[in-house]
Amino acid sequence: MEQPLHLAAGIAILTLVSIDFLLATIGAAPRVILSERLARGIFALLRRITRHRPARVLARMSGVIVMVLVAGFWVVGTALGWTHIFLSAPRHAVVLTQSAEEAGFWDAAAHAGHLLSTLGGAITRPGDTFWNAVQVLAGVNGMVVLTLAVSFILSTVQTVQLGRAFAALLHSQPKGAEVAPLFGRLADIVAGLNSAPFALYYSHGRAERRLPEALVRMARDAAAQGPEVEDRFYDLISDLPHLDLPEDNAARFEALRVWAGHQRLGRLES
Repeated sequence: MEQPLHLAAGIAILTLVSIDFLLATIGAAPRVILSERLARGIFALLRRITRHRPARVLARMSGVIVMVLVAGFWVVGTALGWTHIFLSAPRHAVVLTQSAEEAGFWDAAAHAGHLLSTLGGAITRPGDTFWNAVQVLAGVNGMVVLTLAVSFILSTVQTVQLGRAFAALLHSQPKGAEVAPLFGRLADIVAGLNSAPFALYYSHGRAERRLPEALVRMARDAAAQGPEVEDRFYDLISDLPHLDLPEDNAARFEALRVWAGHQRLGRLES
């Protein structure tokens, strides 16, 4: 007997996770999506845990923790969607290879996992030709998810490295040095964070490697070098993820300072 509720649930889960995944990996802009909310929630929990203590060790792990859980959400969500789709047609979608008996939930879940990762090797098989063709889509879906997820993680790590290099370069500048020559690199970093906003959740144990705090310092230096330089600085950072800048420069600095605080894990030691 067909089970339409399983089919509806599977399609809904698969659609939701797929849209979220595609917007995150190839959307090239920060968006209010499930994975971003998940990442912000995880980082907020880490901040709460370390609110009153140094977090040098956790700062080196925060980005990894966030990215592993986000990637897990995409993979598990995709697998769960296909599991429900397979359960919608007992004795047709998935059966046990040796006995041809109807597969249960865990058998269907294992079958989906094998399709998404290896395209075979399970103790289950499709029950008829139609579902054999449908399961090709599951294999292609898994290939796309795994490939794009790896590429996205590599892009995120590259953005993290650029941000840390920029923070170190700014920290090495002598006091009072002009910041305008660094605006080109700043524009590249802001664009990178728009494409890979999860890079903000990679903290660091050393103050001179933290991009958000480096931007606060740069804002002070830009303000000291005149209104034109200051306006250019705020124009360049206006596209930073989760940063809403008001019109007044004094208010802009306060908004930037608060934003940087939200990217900080606890009382990090310098």
